[in-house]
Amino acid sequence: MRVIITGAAGFIGRKLTAAIIRQGQLMGPGHAHAPISELVLADHVDFTAPSTGTGSVPIRKLIGDLRDASYRRQLFEGGVGSLFHLAASLTTEAERDIAAGIETNVLSLLGLLELCRAQKAAPRFVFASSIATFGGTLPELVDDTTAQTPQTSYGAHKVIAEQLISDHSRHGVLDGRCLRLPIVVIRPKAARSVSDSVAAILREPLNGKDVDCPFTPQTVLPIISVQAVVRALLKLHDLPGEAVGAFRAFNLPALSVTAAEMAAAVRDYPGQVSWRPDAQMQVIVDGWPTRFDSARARSLGILPDASLTEIIDAYLKDMP
Repeated sequence: MRVIITGAAGFIGRKLTAAIIRQGQLMGPGHAHAPISELVLADHVDFTAPSTGTGSVPIRKLIGDLRDASYRRQLFEGGVGSLFHLAASLTTEAERDIAAGIETNVLSLLGLLELCRAQKAAPRFVFASSIATFGGTLPELVDDTTAQTPQTSYGAHKVIAEQLISDHSRHGVLDGRCLRLPIVVIRPKAARSVSDSVAAILREPLNGKDVDCPFTPQTVLPIISVQAVVRALLKLHDLPGEAVGAFRAFNLPALSVTAAEMAAAVRDYPGQVSWRPDAQMQVIVDGWPTRFDSARARSLGILPDASLTEIIDAYLKDMP
């Protein structure tokens, strides 16, 4: 079975790649595990791919722009059994350049769906959606029944993508599964995103560095470790279609903590957290859910981290 990961050079993409290599197989047609004939790692930036000698999974790296139709066709040469679509233009980028955001997040997806339609067999299509699909005035608990009213272009793009994937699944073009991610931590290196400013509250003190937190101490943040995200993506991929049902999108249950609780969790480490609120960033996070859950996901074994300590321990374990 040929497997593609878009956004493979990213934080989640690298962790997902490593997990798939360790497994060496994924659920294929007929609800049976199938060996991976080729793992295609796709991104627009060059990166060091795992050695083909790692495990028994053949690896191919393809660098290019998903907005380029010829590059998308190259990805699909030889067919695809499963596709994990992680690539995206993030919140600040999509807000700054509306047209580029649409090209990356919507039009590129349409191109991938067109290639899925051209295949004889429908691939499993796992899409990384986002907490940003929700916004505006929200209930205390955002769950499976909460209406999506995104307040950013990025969030709107994710809603569009969810609906397109659901409709293509209804037509039997693909077997789509969408997972709405809360704030994913702890990215090992700083990145230019709002969510990474959340991760930095933990990361910088753990690495012996001081950090300015752009949020008020009382800000409630729904977070999850990258390790739990990867487990959830693989779990969702391997579910039989009847377990997913007609409603193809799931909230990924999160651990809700305040910025102050995050700072307290790392107070015994060398770095210090200072409070330097940024009004623009505060507005963005205030528009996100504070408690993020899904009874459907939990019933299928898709779970959040148990505690901040568990998240920190997972990060420290992965440090070189």
